[in-house]
Amino acid sequence: MDDLNTLIFRTDRIGDFIISSPFILSYKKKFKDNKIILISSEYNYNYIKNFNFVNQIFPLKNETKFFRKIIGLFKMIIQLRKIEYSNIIILDGKNRSFFISLFLKGKKSILLQSRNLEFLSKIFNYKRVFNYEIQNQLKNFSFLASNLNFNIDLQKIDIYKDYVFYNLIKTNKNYIIIHLDEKWFTKFYYSDFTDINPTAETLDTLIKKLLITLDDKFNIVITTGSKKLNLLEQYKKKFTQINENRFVMTINKNNVFFYDNCSFKDLEIIIKDSSFLICCEGGVSHVSHNLKIKTIAFFEKSRLQHTQFWTSHMNNLTLFERKNITDIINDNEFYKIISRAIISD
Repeated sequence: MDDLNTLIFRTDRIGDFIISSPFILSYKKKFKDNKIILISSEYNYNYIKNFNFVNQIFPLKNETKFFRKIIGLFKMIIQLRKIEYSNIIILDGKNRSFFISLFLKGKKSILLQSRNLEFLSKIFNYKRVFNYEIQNQLKNFSFLASNLNFNIDLQKIDIYKDYVFYNLIKTNKNYIIIHLDEKWFTKFYYSDFTDINPTAETLDTLIKKLLITLDDKFNIVITTGSKKLNLLEQYKKKFTQINENRFVMTINKNNVFFYDNCSFKDLEIIIKDSSFLICCEGGVSHVSHNLKIKTIAFFEKSRLQHTQFWTSHMNNLTLFERKNITDIINDNEFYKIISRAIISD
């Protein structure tokens, strides 16, 4: 039935989709006959289609030139107007999503990211929740859910329940992960962040100290992001290649694996069977939270409120202030956090 379609806008990053997934799943459980149609970013399309609680996805191209952008938006409007909707929910708060929704019929709701759309959304009778960083985002999602007559029950929600995991990694021990993506380097991330800036030498030192902390009972797996980094390309040469993107080296009878060019789905699979994750706060820490894997995530002290907006509901996450890699290596509290987390398991 066409009137049981629900359209949801989530045209931003993977982490944003993941943190929205309990909202979408709870909605789906409350309104079982509703077909969930999602507008995603073009980049996230192939990832989101792995989740069967989303019935249909329309990827929205991120055009940079003005006229191409306008043409792309109207093409999307024409495509979406062929479908009837009971509810239209804008979770990303984007101007482009709001613009598209204006031309569609259905009861409309929006998480407002800025005051730019406050007046217009009021004129056009949208249900509104202000998604500001005064409180954590989960509460903002919960307020919107309440406006739509359902509740988010995190205890009963498992976004990976019907997710297909394949066998990617084989080790003779349990393992912890160091996710080395571009966020460790301010050159590739926010310039006002503290630069962790690992080198090949400091990585070796960090790994050896971790192995001592772990009492040689765990292997270490290094994963990378999608961005090619010269440091990691050079560091990879210290390893022996196993297959196309998997490498290994041995330190004191412990294996250190290096997984190059991981897709986000690959990363989820590796995290799922791990004992602990070390990373910079972001999409990957949202994955570990939903997979109930204990995590230590580096955050920028000056953006603590912003970080807590995204993470304060994560009970398996410990935030650790960003520092230069040498300072991290020499900080005993860093190792105590990891040791306590693994011993408690």
